[in-house]
Amino acid sequence: MLNRIGARIRAERNRLGLSLAALSKKVGISKMTLHRIETGVSSPSITCLTEIAFHLKQPVEMLIKEGDPNVILLKKNQQETIFDPNIGIRVITPRGIISDRITIIGAELKKGTVIETHTNKGFEWAYIVEGRAVVDVGNRRYGLGKGDAIFYDAHFPHSIKMEETVRFIELFIRDE
Repeated sequence: MLNRIGARIRAERNRLGLSLAALSKKVGISKMTLHRIETGVSSPSITCLTEIAFHLKQPVEMLIKEGDPNVILLKKNQQETIFDPNIGIRVITPRGIISDRITIIGAELKKGTVIETHTNKGFEWAYIVEGRAVVDVGNRRYGLGKGDAIFYDAHFPHSIKMEETVRFIELFIRDE
C-alpha cells in the first residue's frame, strides 16, 4: 500500500512538473522524507498526506484509493447514431452511465443539413463548438455561432439548419 501511495504522489508531482525539492519545500518536509514517502520506505502522517495532496491539487482519496479506475472507452465506430447514420449525430456516452434519463450527443453536420421539425419528450441543451446554425423552437428563431449554447423544452416543435459545417455537443434530458 505504501508503494502505491508513493507511486501516485511521484506520478502527480511529475505530471505537474514539480521537482522533489520544490514539492518538499511547499509541503514543509525534507527532500529525503518526500523521497522515502515516494519510494514506500516511509509512511506519511495524515497531516503530511493532506498537505501533499493539497499541493498536488488532488483530493487525498486519489492518493490512497485502491484498485484501478473504472474507464469506459467508446470508440467512434461503437457509438450509436441518431436519425440517419449518414448525418453524423452520435451518442458519445454509453446509455445510462450518468442516468437513464441523460444522453450526451456529439455531432459534426455539414453546411445545409436540416433536422426537420420534431418533438422529444424532455429538454435539450446544446453547445456550438464550431460553425453557425439556426434553431427554431416553437415560433421563435435563434441564430447560434461558435461558443453559443442553447437550452429549450423539446416538447415544443423544433428544427435545426446548418448555415456552416457545425460541430456541437448536446445534452438530452428525458422526462421521468
